[in-house]
Amino acid sequence: MGLMDWLTGEKKAEEGKREITGGRILAKPFNISMSFTPLRLSANQKNSVNLVVKLTNLTKDPQLVSVDVLLPKEALIGFEPTCINKAMEKRLGEVRPGETARAAIPIWASTQTRPGVHGIAVNAYAHYIGYEKVLNYMKTKTSLRIV
Repeated sequence: MGLMDWLTGEKKAEEGKREITGGRILAKPFNISMSFTPLRLSANQKNSVNLVVKLTNLTKDPQLVSVDVLLPKEALIGFEPTCINKAMEKRLGEVRPGETARAAIPIWASTQTRPGVHGIAVNAYAHYIGYEKVLNYMKTKTSLRIV
């Protein structure tokens, strides 16, 4: 960067982006949106909701993507009717640039589930070559209402 570039500030816009050509590593590789269908769980009943995770690839390269969902250990909710499993990985496959992948993950309540609001952690991973190696990831949270 030359003296005149520094004075005019031409390179400042390029420095704010954290993109590497070739590997395309961005500070925020995905746009993640989440919703529940139906909106909430019923307490003290055996029922379920679907956590719908929509993930959009913001990079210029195709990404091999998986999503991890973690439920709180103290809540009596789970990924199957017995409410034992508190973690789930969903492999979404390769997502092209600008494409949106969608995953519906069921969350179950039991007859012993108490009312309240519980936090759910969602982690999205961009993998390298296979699902064993992680290139980049994003963490986000949402809340599930139980009434």
